[in-house]
Amino acid sequence: MSQHPASEPSSDENLLREIALKEQELQRQVAEVQAEAARLIEQAQRQAEEIRAAARTQVQQAATAAAAAAQQEADKITKEVLARAEAEVQKIRRRAEDRRPLAVHAVTSEVLGLREVRKGSA
Repeated sequence: MSQHPASEPSSDENLLREIALKEQELQRQVAEVQAEAARLIEQAQRQAEEIRAAARTQVQQAATAAAAAAQQEADKITKEVLARAEAEVQKIRRRAEDRRPLAVHAVTSEVLGLREVRKGSA
């Protein structure tokens, strides 16, 4: 059998070195991919939280706007009801004012007994 000189590596050793280098390269690539995946996951989680925060803000704004609209509608209805009530009060006051002379006459007649006098003279 022939032996290789000590200074010259054998083909088996070269193959093992190539395999070791390839394995190291693959491990480095796996580590890079894992680091990139972790970065992407972290970025996605941040974006998801930002989206949730924006959604919460939008819901709060919508709720505030809806409450404001409901309050405006309630104020409008209240003003309408109060206006109708005030108009009815004015109408009742006018009728009462129109009937005051008759009421005064009826009260004074009752107090002074004029009704009985009139009845007796009739």
